Amino acid sequence: MLVEQRDFTLLGKVQRHAHISVIPTGKLRVNILEDNAEQEAEFSQLWFSKTGTKTLLVCRDESKVNWQLDLRNQDAKELEHLIESAQEDYEILMRDL
Repeated sequence: MLVEQRDFTLLGKVQRHAHISVIPTGKLRVNILEDNAEQEAEFSQLWFSKTGTKTLLVCRDESKVNWQLDLRNQDAKELEHLIESAQEDYEILMRDL
């Protein structure tokens, strides 16, 4: 189980960059480099919403939005795949124990 890390350029009026870590124990850590702001979420809190050429990644608790990122569709698809892969790896590890 390895932490997968990627850097993405966020969409928006001001170009910002996110360093994202997919942690196999079920967490996603996001560091916005320009703001030096770090956010964290459980995989179960994440929601992807595709609209045209962008995908909105939302972290929410019940009905409250904690944070959100505008990603290119291709970047969001890669991130979704990394999360799914991390979940599968974790489930396999837990079964083997």
